Amino acid sequence: MSVAKEEVPSKRQRSGAITPGLPTPLFPDGGWFTIKSTPITITGSKEQIIQTLLRFEAYHTWNNFIPRTTDIVDPDPHDPTDPAASTSQTQPSKDRRVGTTMTFYARMFASLPFLKVKSSEEITTINKEKGIIAWRARHVECERVHVITEADEYGTCRYESFETFQKTPMTVAIRALLSLALQMRFDEWSRDLKAAVEAQNW
Repeated sequence: MSVAKEEVPSKRQRSGAITPGLPTPLFPDGGWFTIKSTPITITGSKEQIIQTLLRFEAYHTWNNFIPRTTDIVDPDPHDPTDPAASTSQTQPSKDRRVGTTMTFYARMFASLPFLKVKSSEEITTINKEKGIIAWRARHVECERVHVITEADEYGTCRYESFETFQKTPMTVAIRALLSLALQMRFDEWSRDLKAAVEAQNW
């Protein structure tokens, strides 16, 4: 997979990179700040987009931002202490569940493809009906939310994502040093997701 060139964001993109903290499933009162992607239209169903998002083991085939995923651990669906067991009707597959953990290796800068940031993540929400997927970083106070809504045009969906951060010493550094890079990578993720979903023979 070819490495994309480093994008030069427009003034409009720069002004939209950071907003006041938006509510998330984990942080219903919002947070310190949020980084948002640009909404994009994908030809495909909510189910297809959700399946692609949760198929972490296949990220290396399409996701330039997360070219490597390891340590994917799904909770036992038969464990009575597992809180996800009572909400199985919202799960898009028998494996990916609330509580699934995984390790992402994020390529923060397109011009430095071999420099990757390791991040341990945990799924916090899978709501197939509402088209909402969310996961949190296990060592940073933040949560990434993916929102898929059916568009007016038949057979298409609107996809966008955002990440809300709480104020900690680490997130102060992230906001100062990486907020623009993250917004650019989120947009890259959206474009890659669109290409991946639309290329599959469903």
